Amino acid sequence: MSAEIAGKSKKAKTEKRRTLFVLTEAQAVLTWGVILALAAMVGGIYLFQTSSIATVGRQVQILRNDLEEVKRFNSELERDIAEAQSLDRLQEEALRLGYIRAQPTDVEYMVIPNYPVNVPTSVTETRHARADRPETISEALWLYIQSSVSGLVRGESR
Repeated sequence: MSAEIAGKSKKAKTEKRRTLFVLTEAQAVLTWGVILALAAMVGGIYLFQTSSIATVGRQVQILRNDLEEVKRFNSELERDIAEAQSLDRLQEEALRLGYIRAQPTDVEYMVIPNYPVNVPTSVTETRHARADRPETISEALWLYIQSSVSGLVRGESR
């Protein structure tokens, strides 16, 4: 009986090993299947991203080419405008339209009675002719700022 029990026990162990081997083999197949599926998914995502980047890069290249073409066209238009505004061309066009150069005898002046005339004076005369000196420091500062700004507007420097 003990041989029978030992045989059953050995048979049970062999059966148990076989079941474990089958489970281990199934687990290995399943693991490799998951790994291959993940690799395929990562590869697909990589290919999708690469093709998207390539498409966007091509669109950027097309837009840059369009921009260069528009810049070139703008340059041509600016050149045409400059040519159209040249004095020689304007004089030719005026002559073609029948205009003639004005002579001093052709000019008529209108005299308007009591028209106020502003005679410009030099900057130094204006400074010396000023009799009203500022009474406070704030007035002096204000006059200084005013003269500085007006000098900048006229293009003068000190």
